[in-house]
Amino acid sequence: MRARPLEIAALGRVAGFVLVAAAIIVTAFRLDPRKAEPAPNTTPSAPAGAPLAAELARCQAIGMAAQNDAACAAAWAENRRRFFTYRPADGAPKTAPPALPKSEER
Repeated sequence: MRARPLEIAALGRVAGFVLVAAAIIVTAFRLDPRKAEPAPNTTPSAPAGAPLAAELARCQAIGMAAQNDAACAAAWAENRRRFFTYRPADGAPKTAPPALPKSEER
């Protein structure tokens, strides 16, 4: 009786099936919903003396409903006004900057 020679192609298919099965099992254990932890609350708390910051945080917390909220629209308008308004630094002089010389004075 003669023994059959080892078939490399068959061994390759078996190894492939084993690797795919192992990947599926590992994925199933990684994505187990019973082990999922709730996401931590990362919303920053507003300081006690900042009512605008507290209102902006409230608007952020209510999500899409903030589009129809008049208080949120007012808070956003105030925030834009504060952001885009020029205010000199505390140490800067309160006078106007020196005027540039006219072209005939140069």
